[in-house]
Amino acid sequence: MTTTVDIRTTDQHGRLVLIYHGMAAGIEAALRVVDCNAPAPVNPHVRRRIRRQQGGQLQIGQVNAEIGVYA
Repeated sequence: MTTTVDIRTTDQHGRLVLIYHGMAAGIEAALRVVDCNAPAPVNPHVRRRIRRQQGGQLQIGQVNAEIGVYA
């Protein structure tokens, strides 16, 4: 299984700017990557949803993240 993480933010002109794109060892590692690149950690409810759905999208302030798990 492959886990990928894409993290983007919006600049002052409203354009999406890529902050991080890469692979992670699993869901927990992907959540740690998001925690390190977002203004606040991912809340427990969203963590449970991401684990249960085996990936997904989330937003923290102006930061958008997508975690994907592929076989």
